Amino acid sequence: MTRLALVAIAVVAQFALPAYADVTVKSQDGAMELAVPNGWHEVTPEGAATKLVATDGHGSRVIVRVYSKEDFKDIKAVANFTATGFKLDDAQSKSEDVQVNGKPAVSMNLTGTEPNGLRLGLVITVFEADGMYIGVIGRAPVSVFTKQAPVLAGLAKALKITPVAAAATPAPAPATAPQTPPRH
Repeated sequence: MTRLALVAIAVVAQFALPAYADVTVKSQDGAMELAVPNGWHEVTPEGAATKLVATDGHGSRVIVRVYSKEDFKDIKAVANFTATGFKLDDAQSKSEDVQVNGKPAVSMNLTGTEPNGLRLGLVITVFEADGMYIGVIGRAPVSVFTKQAPVLAGLAKALKITPVAAAATPAPAPATAPQTPPRH
């Protein structure tokens, strides 16, 4: 009987839908794509620096932004700039040097209270790619942050960046040989 039960479980498991299937969101220019957990959906980004935004519909969100290397001293400066943009009162932060796809990065976890009273947890990861700084910001209400923090932290490694080819310039028209007039 035990053997029959194991076979039945194996058959059911083979045809069951996966409990966790990623959804892929892409930037408008096609240069970035991010696999987010099942149930998340894309939100329209606001501002030129914001390339991707996705949410789980329950308060957790990921935002991918690009920053010019000329504007910042290093990746730590970008992480600090991003963190201060949230204007959290009583912010408590912890940052560490990490690697994202083999590249040096800074990861910052912080919690604090927004001016409207909402307590947030943030995971900010910044790294360099294609001559710019990339910031992957994951946020969630404090009530679910402990559960969501590993997911939010992993999103930076899930980001795929494809260099966008420069717009192809049309090839010059081939030179035409002088035509001789038809003979009659």
